Amino acid sequence: MRVIKGFIGSALLTMGLMFIVITVDDKQFLQNVLLRVIGVSSIFIGIHLLHRQFHPHSYNKPGTPK
Repeated sequence: MRVIKGFIGSALLTMGLMFIVITVDDKQFLQNVLLRVIGVSSIFIGIHLLHRQFHPHSYNKPGTPK
């Protein structure tokens, strides 16, 4: 499961960068902004998934000691 989550995180990072770089057409401003927002959010989700894989102890449940 750990490898799968790491792969999904890496894929989200790559897709996010591609979404930011893609521009549909200069006339379609709203669609370009939407692609960039999707790209940035997928980058943040990918970073979060990868960070959980390499630092699992920083995500303990409240009330449990580290």
